[in-house]
Amino acid sequence: MSLIAKAFFMSLGMFTALPCPYRPWDEDARDMMLVCLPIVGAVVGLLWALLTALGMTWMTPGLAAALLVALPWLLTGFIHLDGYMDTCDAILSWRPLEQRLRILKDAHTGAFSVVGLGLLMLFSYAAAGSIVWADLPALLFIPIISRCCSAFCVLTLPSIGHSEYAKLEGKSAQRIAIGTMWLLAIVICAIWLGGGVTALLIETLAYFLAMLWAAHTLKGVSGDVAGFALSAAECAALIALACRHAA
Repeated sequence: MSLIAKAFFMSLGMFTALPCPYRPWDEDARDMMLVCLPIVGAVVGLLWALLTALGMTWMTPGLAAALLVALPWLLTGFIHLDGYMDTCDAILSWRPLEQRLRILKDAHTGAFSVVGLGLLMLFSYAAAGSIVWADLPALLFIPIISRCCSAFCVLTLPSIGHSEYAKLEGKSAQRIAIGTMWLLAIVICAIWLGGGVTALLIETLAYFLAMLWAAHTLKGVSGDVAGFALSAAECAALIALACRHAA
């Protein structure tokens, strides 16, 4: 099997909770895992759109909105949400850098993570309640865009010392491949959905703003920081979709 195929299944197994009978590990394919992350996003997005459509056919609007919000967290095994909460605890503590980094690695749940999670759920659920059938195809693209941004930032920005990505070598060819996938998703969405592409552009902007804030505060990036920016950006995309219907 090719290194790219191995990297895809490695990425699928690490970044989702989807059942996968084939779970290889090849150190030679490790550098390609992040390049495959947007493809994993396409799998998550496809399931997100299909299962939400199924829920909207027989659930009440409130339950369908709850399903829409919960699905990406369930499909990924809460891995990005865990990073979001850990990062909230660290950057909102306003402690010296050494203490912020210690809080980031702490397994205990702090007050700031609970507040951050509450706000994320509140805004996501409020936005989901306004999303209609015509918006569902956009759900396919939202996880692709967020994971393109994550992979690009992890390969580009300096890593926090304890990060699992600290020794990962970011090559220009990998960044070009990720950028190409981002552009392709934007173009396809613009052709297919028209105005829906605005939500993806807002998602991209929200990702980089969240990432730059967290990376500046913590002096680097890590998997937790990437999860923080990804969760915030996907919430921003839902809000952007909902705002299209505001009178």
